[in-house]
Amino acid sequence: MGRALKIAKTSPGSGNSGASVQVDQGFPNFGSLTNPAFNTPVQTLDNAQFLGVVGGSPATSTASATFPEIAAVVNISLADGTSTTAGAGRIIRQKGAHKFLVAYTAAATADESFITGQAYQVSTVGTTDWAAVGAGTGVAAGDIFTATGVGAGTGEAYPVGVCVLANTGSPSAGFMSISYSVADSAAVYASYITNKWVRDWNGMTYGNYADSNFGENVQSGENAYIANFFTDEGNVTVSGGEMVGTTSTDNATIKLAQISNVTS
Repeated sequence: MGRALKIAKTSPGSGNSGASVQVDQGFPNFGSLTNPAFNTPVQTLDNAQFLGVVGGSPATSTASATFPEIAAVVNISLADGTSTTAGAGRIIRQKGAHKFLVAYTAAATADESFITGQAYQVSTVGTTDWAAVGAGTGVAAGDIFTATGVGAGTGEAYPVGVCVLANTGSPSAGFMSISYSVADSAAVYASYITNKWVRDWNGMTYGNYADSNFGENVQSGENAYIANFFTDEGNVTVSGGEMVGTTSTDNATIKLAQISNVTS
């Protein structure tokens, strides 16, 4: 159900006269489609908007109101046995339906506070001797490395780690959450998300784990929605209206879910 998330990023030298350009920012907007089918019964989407969601890190891309990126809450387990605590994070890469490589972006870590053996994503190059801390030479914002020691410059980096989706807004170490809303609902947390779909935790069975926890999905009784950044109102038409083990469909329509996002 859907493909892995696209990850927005900057492509240096790909624009006119060697300018940097943003790529994989989103999907074709309604204005670019022939006879677009907007949401019903009340249209709250416009020609500049699109269905689907993307990840991205502020170290490698620039979110905007036109091209938002998924906002997550992450709690990365660190190499010294501590964790970042739950805070703002961004998706660097999708590693499975429930698992992501993420950056903790609530606060960058100064080079003198690097933890040996911990992965980081460079956020500010500054005056740091990056080769001396394990990042090699020619370092740029967005580069990921494993720290071999501490620095003494002005560079900073985001802690990086793998986190698994959890059904809470305050995930424990090793977990993360992505919230969304449907029809002005309170925050709901994703058990699964791809480029076009999101599922809740209703009826989930996860191996030997509780449905509030994590693991391999062995039963799909959850509700599924079309993911987007712009509205949680109404329905959209899908091809092949019959769906089993998901939200009820009405004349081949499915409800929209608005995924929590950042625009700067």
